[in-house]
Amino acid sequence: MGVWMITVCILFALIQLFQWFQGFMLPFPLYILAGAFLAIASNYEKGLGALLKQIHTRSDSSQ
Repeated sequence: MGVWMITVCILFALIQLFQWFQGFMLPFPLYILAGAFLAIASNYEKGLGALLKQIHTRSDSSQ
C-alpha cells in the first residue's frame, strides 16, 4: 500500500511540474544568451587550443 501511495504522489508531482513547464515562457534575449553560452562552452577546447598554439608559435619565432 505504501509503494502505491509514493508512486501516485510522485506521478502527481511530475504531472504538475510538466503543466507548469508548459505555461512557462522565457524572454527571447534569454534564449539568445543561452545559445551563445552553449556555443562558447561547446567550442571552448578548440578555441583555447588554437589561441595557445598562436601564442606558442609567436614566442618561438621571436627568439
